[in-house]
Amino acid sequence: MSSPSFNVEEHKKMLQSYFNGQGFQRWASIYGDDKLSTVRSTVRQGHAVMMDKAFEWLQKTGLPKGSKILDAGCGTGLFTIRLAKSGYRVKAADIAEQMVNKTREDAEKAGVAGNVEFEVNSIESVSGTFDAVVCFDVLIHYPAEGFAHAFSNLAGLTKGPIIFTYAPFNNILAFQHWIGGFFPKKERRTTIQMIKDKEMQRVLSELGLKIVSQQKISFGFYHTMLMHVARR
Repeated sequence: MSSPSFNVEEHKKMLQSYFNGQGFQRWASIYGDDKLSTVRSTVRQGHAVMMDKAFEWLQKTGLPKGSKILDAGCGTGLFTIRLAKSGYRVKAADIAEQMVNKTREDAEKAGVAGNVEFEVNSIESVSGTFDAVVCFDVLIHYPAEGFAHAFSNLAGLTKGPIIFTYAPFNNILAFQHWIGGFFPKKERRTTIQMIKDKEMQRVLSELGLKIVSQQKISFGFYHTMLMHVARR
C-alpha cells in the first residue's frame, strides 16, 4: 500500500538504516544511563513518564500474568523487560537488528529472556496473535499514509487493548519541521510526522476501535499523545 508521496519499502529502508546507525547510538544513550544534555535529559524523563502511565493503563485492563503482548518497535527493550519482569510473555519486535540485540542482551542480564521472543521486523510486517499490543514512539516516524497502513496491521493482531503513542498535529511544530527541512541532510534527524485529529478518528473508526483513555505527555522537549484504544 503506497501513494505517490509515500513508498512503504523506501520508508522501511530509511528507518532501518537510521535506527541501525546514528539512531541507535542516539536513542541507546537517551534510554540508558549516559550523561545527557539538558535537551536529551528532558526527552529521557518524558519518555519515562509516558511508560509509567502506559504500564498503569495496561494493569488497569486486568490482563492476567502469562498473557502474550507484542511490543512493536521495542527499541532498546525498556518496556519489554518491564513486561517480562511482571510475568507477561512478550514478543519484542523492531525494524533495527541493533535494537533487538540490545533488548536481548538486557533481557538476559535481567534474567527474563525466557519470557521474551525476539524478532527483527517492521510494525507493518510483524505477525501473530496477541492479548495486547503496545507501540511507543514509533508511529511518530510515519506520515498519515504510512501511519494508517502500519496501525491497521497492529490492530489486526489483537482483540485486546492497544496502547500507543503518536504525534498530534501542532501548527507551531509543523512550521519548525518545515524550516528544518531546509537544513543540510547531515544535520537532520528523522522527521516527526504529526497526525491530524480527523485522520486519527478516521483510522480508528474504520478499524472499529474506540478511545478508552488518552493523555498528552509534555516534558521539556518530549511531546507525545498516549492512547489506549479497544474494540467497540
